[in-house]
Parts: sequence; structure tokens; C-alpha cells
Amino acid sequence: MNEDQKIIELKNRISNDDFRRREMEIKQNKRRNKRETPKKKKNKLNVFNLFFVIFVLYFAYTAFNQTQMINNLDVQIAQKTLEKSDAEKEANKLKQDVEKISNDDALLDLIEEVARDQYKMVKPNEIIYIDKNKNDNKFIKGIGFDDETTGDDIINN
Repeated sequence: MNEDQKIIELKNRISNDDFRRREMEIKQNKRRNKRETPKKKKNKLNVFNLFFVIFVLYFAYTAFNQTQMINNLDVQIAQKTLEKSDAEKEANKLKQDVEKISNDDALLDLIEEVARDQYKMVKPNEIIYIDKNKNDNKFIKGIGFDDETTGDDIINN
């Protein structure tokens, strides 16, 4: 029996060796398959990464455009507030003029001011001295010149 037992043991070993060899082959095949599958996953990840990059670029483009729009709107708001303040000043001036019109003495002063400033009219017996060397002289430039003189040109008698 010793010999028979030895033969049985040898058969078991041989079968175990075959089993181990087949097991090793199966494991190697699995490793090969695993090596091949990540390439496919890598391609899928590349498509995902491409979509992600496109999304990020779109988001950045949209954010940049919106900040430009906001800045433009801020500039427009600042301009409109300046226009509003100018209109309020003019409205206040017109209200003061309306108040002056209701008072006879103030009305006459207002008419005189308009006649002197806008139409270059003078009072009777008034002598006008014109400085030809002065660049901002209204009388030299003509009626309708917008800058106001300091009053040095007109001297009352």
C-alpha cells in the first residue's frame, strides 16, 4: 500500500499542479481583460472630461459677459443720477424764477438780468468799455456766447 498511496499522492499532486496551472492561466486572462477594460473607461472619462471642460468654458464666458453688462449698467445708472441731479437743479431754478415772477420787483430784476446776460442790452446813459485783448469778451464774440462775464466790461455812470 505504500506504493499505492504514493501513486495516489502523486496523482493528487499532478492534479493539483494542473489545477494550479489552470488557475494561474485564468488569473492571467483576467489581468489581461482588466488591462484592456481601463482603456475603454479611459475613453469614457475623456468624453466626460471634454463635456466638463466645455461646461466650465461656457460658464466662464457667461460670467464674464454678465460682469460686463453689470458694469455697463452701473455706468448708465451713474449717468442717469447725474442727469437727474442736473434736472433737479434746473427745476429748483425754475421754481425760484416762478416765485420771482409773482413778486413785481423781483420780476423786473429778472427781466433786467435776462436782457443784460442773453441779449447784451444796456441801460440808458451807460458807457460800455470793451477790452479787445480779453479772449472771453462777449461783446467781441457776439450775442449768444454762453460763458458769463464777470461784469468788468459794463461800467455804470
